[in-house]
Amino acid sequence: MKLAIDKNGRKCDFNINKDFPVDIHRSEHYRQGTAFECHWHENFEILYFEQGEAVIHCNSRPMHVGPGELIVINSNDLHYGESLSNYLVYYVVEFNLSFLHSNQLDLCQIKYVAPLVNNRILFRNQIEHNDELLSEVRHLIAEYYRQDLGYELAVKAYIYRILVLLLRFYGEKTISETKKERQRRTVDRLNPILEYMESHYTEQLSLGCLAQMAAMSPHYFCRLFKSLTGKSPTEYMNHLRLNKATLLLRETDLTITEIAVAVGFNDSNYFSRLFKKYKHVAPSQLLK
Repeated sequence: MKLAIDKNGRKCDFNINKDFPVDIHRSEHYRQGTAFECHWHENFEILYFEQGEAVIHCNSRPMHVGPGELIVINSNDLHYGESLSNYLVYYVVEFNLSFLHSNQLDLCQIKYVAPLVNNRILFRNQIEHNDELLSEVRHLIAEYYRQDLGYELAVKAYIYRILVLLLRFYGEKTISETKKERQRRTVDRLNPILEYMESHYTEQLSLGCLAQMAAMSPHYFCRLFKSLTGKSPTEYMNHLRLNKATLLLRETDLTITEIAVAVGFNDSNYFSRLFKKYKHVAPSQLLK
């Protein structure tokens, strides 16, 4: 699947068909660590976990998930995932809510579809042990993969049924256009910083430097950063470095000292202590 992150941190999915904007795919990860990097998108997304365990961070809230559980990603939710297992399998169900619109302006359009499309209705992110909702998601995935005659109608019908269940049991809040726009501006403002940190994680980036890039005071920048990611800028940078180090430990013949330097740590002892603290395993145990 061809994926890209634009300059604002938005995920761009080139596989989404404009005439039928639904994409479902299976994702497998064979090691612990980052499943997907921090990003956001305008499409609505449901993650269905089939095997393994993970932590999904959404708008600074970490959620532990396992087999048979669902994560709902509202439009513009800032999120990233970490695998806790050596084999993680989940399905990504992504669609653009605007394709639910019709040319007929009726009660359904006014009361439900328009607020959903405009992101004024938000749902709880973590869905645990709802057999009815889980069944609908599984049927949706099966219908999408079979692609029998009329599957587009069936897929759309299942999406409607899923949204009804979410509305009935997992509606969190309805937000105003003003608040929605304020949230969007905040995300737009911070995402270039996340992208810059991802590209320059080996460098020594000070809080003052990052705050200046965002045109904020260090105190306000730090508070805003943590409100969206759940981590301070320093913690987030260490998170990036340790994830890169995990790959190097597993896939290269570099020494621990060489890997520490390669990901931006000047002190290999500090790197080892930090790695064990957050990864719960010594880096020496992951050496290739």
